[in-house]
Amino acid sequence: MKIQTSLILGGLLSALTASTFTYAQAPQQPQGWMYGFGINASQDVYAGFDNRIVPIPIIGYAGEKLRVYGPFVSYQVFQKEGFSVDAQLVPVFAGYEESDSFIFEGMDDRDFSFAAGISANYNTQSWTYSLSTNADMLGKYDGFQATARIGKQFRINGFLIEPSVGLSFQDSNYVDYYYGVRPEEVTAFRGLYEGSSATNTEVRVAVSTGKFLGGMTRVDVGATFFDSSISDSPLTDDDTALSATLVYTRMF
Repeated sequence: MKIQTSLILGGLLSALTASTFTYAQAPQQPQGWMYGFGINASQDVYAGFDNRIVPIPIIGYAGEKLRVYGPFVSYQVFQKEGFSVDAQLVPVFAGYEESDSFIFEGMDDRDFSFAAGISANYNTQSWTYSLSTNADMLGKYDGFQATARIGKQFRINGFLIEPSVGLSFQDSNYVDYYYGVRPEEVTAFRGLYEGSSATNTEVRVAVSTGKFLGGMTRVDVGATFFDSSISDSPLTDDDTALSATLVYTRMF
């Protein structure tokens, strides 16, 4: 099964990034290798898909500028007074195989990819603002994505609580590749569909703490509300998906 949708990517990347950010706020500002594990539970808007639970082993490195978490790589190119800019390499965990669901029978597989891009982050008075964009590097969907997010941090008895809301844009090439139906794939129950660009809304609440087992623990729960250009696809049967991610990391 190839599908690992953006719900898993968003939850995992958010959790790992926040774990490093929380480490950076500590007095010692530890750097070096880290290890840990994660688990993600998510829904999918593709028809015929059940809820899924995915275990996630984690090996990573947090340096002064370079951060590596398996296939996620970022390098800080600018930082000043709460504002930072990072270059990023991220996997695009999307796609499917024909055998994944009845809805894909007779369709070509859609492959995952890697994307390169840049992100800008600003933290001030417990508010966090982020803007990121990345483009396909492997020529799979030949498109790009962009995400804008705003969050508020609350520190309570050793816990960092951060509700946030974001908008995620996916261009027409991305939507058409992963949610479109080509002329040769049309059947009596699956009509022709050419995807247009989509702007999805994401709502998340995350809780982080360093109280347990000498490492950082983070729980991230979220909901994604998909644009009609995705929910109208004959490959989908819903316009909302929930996800939850638990990540524990510890420095070597």
